[in-house]
Amino acid sequence: MPTGKWWGEHDGIDFPHVIMSQQFSREQLEVLFKLTTLLKGMLPKGMKVDWLRNYIISTLFYEPSTRTRFSFETAALRLGAGVISSENAAEFSSAIKGETLSDTIRIMSDKADLIVLRHKRNDAALEAAKVSGSSPIINGGSGTLQHPTQALLDVFTIQEHFGKVEGLKVAMVGDLKRGRTVMSLAYLLSKYKGVEITFVAPPIAQMTVDIKDHLDEYKVKWNEEEDFLKVAAKSDVVYMTRYQLERAESTEEKEQLKKAAESHIMNRTVANAMPENSIIMHPLPRVEEIRWSVDSNPRAKYFEQAKNGDYVRMALLLMILNQDKTQELISLPIKKAA
Repeated sequence: MPTGKWWGEHDGIDFPHVIMSQQFSREQLEVLFKLTTLLKGMLPKGMKVDWLRNYIISTLFYEPSTRTRFSFETAALRLGAGVISSENAAEFSSAIKGETLSDTIRIMSDKADLIVLRHKRNDAALEAAKVSGSSPIINGGSGTLQHPTQALLDVFTIQEHFGKVEGLKVAMVGDLKRGRTVMSLAYLLSKYKGVEITFVAPPIAQMTVDIKDHLDEYKVKWNEEEDFLKVAAKSDVVYMTRYQLERAESTEEKEQLKKAAESHIMNRTVANAMPENSIIMHPLPRVEEIRWSVDSNPRAKYFEQAKNGDYVRMALLLMILNQDKTQELISLPIKKAA
């Protein structure tokens, strides 16, 4: 397992919190993905172990979630940990009475050994990490900027399919301006040589300047296109996203986003135009940006992608809470499928 801190000294934080996708080094990603692969092979659905039996995990979610919360809870339970949860902490916690996030985290850190936090504020996970004491914080999605564990499972899915990430052509499609999943993924992809990213979105939903600046800094080739079919036909990965209507700042903007959502639809025609070994991804939930008829296409990987989330999060929990078991497992060879 890599030595040193995987977040580093930033704003006084030096504990292994998971705050943002760009905090991970390539070495750490390789260890995490090897552990994920091992767990996926060792622990089929329904199988449980007791490697975290002495720990309690809290999932504290101030925004709605199905996949991320259940994925973390499944990961914790299958590793033997206990789980305490709030699926809508904004309304069903003392936040409704005016309690600050910092005070809530201080209380929860006395009850849980690790806290998975989802919040509407961009800086929420960082604020939580500053007051959580010995309980690590994992960012389960914060504001519009970060969703690191989603990006980790996305890159794992890409690597699992292609056997590599370097040199691939990735198209990001949809509401890129408000999509924390694509932003986090862009940060992680910048760690791999030769990756080319194409942003496919109408003007109201184009990728933000800070992400483009980051890609320029790391010498990642990127461009913007409107012709979805043209881009799909030459992409290894097409990463679809839904339009985030709930994040619209006005009724007018919401209507514009609804109209924009009709611009780029993944249907049979687009899917079949993609290279034979290419893949279609989506962080889910989808609305209408991927037609249900595409589900049977061999390029469709979004449900496998969601499944991988359980194993990536299991690996993260294990790396943080049980380093002895992590060391034992990563010393094992990966058995190749027959």
